Amino acid sequence: MTDDEIKEMIQKHEGYRPYVYYDSLGFPTAGYGHAFLPGSPISHDVAVALFEDDFCRAKKDYAKLKLDLDPVRRGVVLDMLFNLGLPRFRGFSKMISALKRKDYITASNEGLNSLWATQVKSRANHLMKIIRTGEWK
Repeated sequence: MTDDEIKEMIQKHEGYRPYVYYDSLGFPTAGYGHAFLPGSPISHDVAVALFEDDFCRAKKDYAKLKLDLDPVRRGVVLDMLFNLGLPRFRGFSKMISALKRKDYITASNEGLNSLWATQVKSRANHLMKIIRTGEWK
């Protein structure tokens, strides 16, 4: 899975909105899932620039995790890091341990057995299926 393919997946999951809205947790958000001040309009160009910045942050955070994953499962972790941020992703300690052991069934089950999965529903189901199977299309 290339960076462009991962970005496309994250953008699909986040969805693009050209205005600030409150996400499922009540945080002001805009563009491709980027937190902002409520009511502030943003252009698509700004949303893309913010997305690129956030994606770079997710990649840096991934490097801190020291995971040795195939490109497809790396894409799932990048998607989750983009969505959750590193501090909240680290709360998935059992999932991270399972990923390090390459126990993808347990990793998937741990991802689905979370508050996050109830909040993002179909996104979590999609991502955990990718973790289980190693296939993203």
